[in-house]
Amino acid sequence: MLIDAHCHLANLSSKYLLPSLLDEAQIYGIEGYLSNALTSEEVRIYQDLNDKRVKFSAGVHPHFEECTLRVEDINRLAEQKAIWAVGEIGLDRNGPPLPQQQALFEEQLKIASDFGLPVVLHIVGFQTEAWQIIRKYPLRYLIHGYAGSLPAFELFAKQENIWFTISERILRLDKTELLQAMIDSGKYLFETDITAQYAQAKELNPLLRLVILVSRVERFSGIPHTELLQVQADNYQQLLGSGI
Repeated sequence: MLIDAHCHLANLSSKYLLPSLLDEAQIYGIEGYLSNALTSEEVRIYQDLNDKRVKFSAGVHPHFEECTLRVEDINRLAEQKAIWAVGEIGLDRNGPPLPQQQALFEEQLKIASDFGLPVVLHIVGFQTEAWQIIRKYPLRYLIHGYAGSLPAFELFAKQENIWFTISERILRLDKTELLQAMIDSGKYLFETDITAQYAQAKELNPLLRLVILVSRVERFSGIPHTELLQVQADNYQQLLGSGI
């Protein structure tokens, strides 16, 4: 069973009919999605979709100008039990001044703590600063699309409550060591991070990128496809507290 552990399906719906994409992807074994909302409109799209294959998180992004959600929106969605996690949230070296980002980050971590929710992390640079914050909140964390330094990865990977997504970002030659370390850690899930902007002009179903991603990791690692998916399934259950 394939699971896309981080994607932006509501955003993708501006170019595609989601039900058709989901149905075709299911034929190829993609059974579940941990998707993300960054705007009020995206929240509405997920709620209208009401598809059991799709769970969504919501958060105030540290560096995405089109994000319209506010902290009070995240609190409301958590109260309504509408979201599986808070996020994506975190720190970004390209964002506003660091103290401002840190304050916003902690506000949302407190919401996750209050409601017992996992957190989807966006960390670009500032790995040490992010660690100093999250170590104060013993929550379940998914660091999505991590492509930072190997030492910072090794620090995060030592924690029992932190998992990662393998994405195309670390299938590059200059990230081989990080990819191998992530596989060796056994703490991975797979993601496409697909958005309407990332989809190619003539791409019929960008959700199928996940199939290609897992195949490339299989070739790189020599680990059988079934074993890779079992590791992801086990990590999914630990992260969410339930299976797909």
